[in-house]
Amino acid sequence: MTDEPGKDLAPRQPQPPQPPAPQVDPEQLRQFQEFQRFQEFQRYQEATGQAPQAPKQPGGRRWWLVVLGSGLFWRALFFLLVVFSAVWAYNHFFGVDDPGDVAQDSGGVTGPAQGLSAPAGLQGTVGMFYKHVSFADTTRACTLFLRDDTRQKFANAYGASDCAGAVTTLKGQVTSVDRYQQVMFPPEMLKTPTTTKVTIDSCALTVEGGPRLGSFVVEKVKSGWVITDWNPSTCG
Repeated sequence: MTDEPGKDLAPRQPQPPQPPAPQVDPEQLRQFQEFQRFQEFQRYQEATGQAPQAPKQPGGRRWWLVVLGSGLFWRALFFLLVVFSAVWAYNHFFGVDDPGDVAQDSGGVTGPAQGLSAPAGLQGTVGMFYKHVSFADTTRACTLFLRDDTRQKFANAYGASDCAGAVTTLKGQVTSVDRYQQVMFPPEMLKTPTTTKVTIDSCALTVEGGPRLGSFVVEKVKSGWVITDWNPSTCG
């Protein structure tokens, strides 16, 4: 075979430049991979009829860390602490009035009454009596009297058939419940008594928003103070 003359000497055509390889955007790659996982998830669901447990995302925060980081949680906790502190302070400084073991029958309240225990003391017993009258709490008010004859004396002084009726009548004369239950004692009555029997005359007290309630003979019985006698006073 005879070579054609000059064929190998023909100039070569230059090759066109190759375009640079495209750079992959990391975000697009991530979305593409998620799309692939989603397709696999659909195929698995169609094949088995149920969805597999979705894998937990790495770096997920624990629920208690989310709660501790919530401002609403700390505000609610602070509110509960304030309420608890207020209840504790009230019970500590003012006490909780306890009528004690009181028997009730058709004749009304009978039996021994139990007044407030220390630190409220005898002033607390008289103060609580005013408070019960301001709310027309006939049971607790009359329970602070130790005996039936004292209750009846109190009722007769206000033209009532019984102690409960007298308390109801006096409630009608109260013009301000808030001021009436805040009875103020003079300094000499705030001292620790040297005897177990003390007379507290309402004339010596600062009473606002309602009538004065006479003179109380308060006596210590066990750990509390109860009203063992009562008499009208000249100031009401």
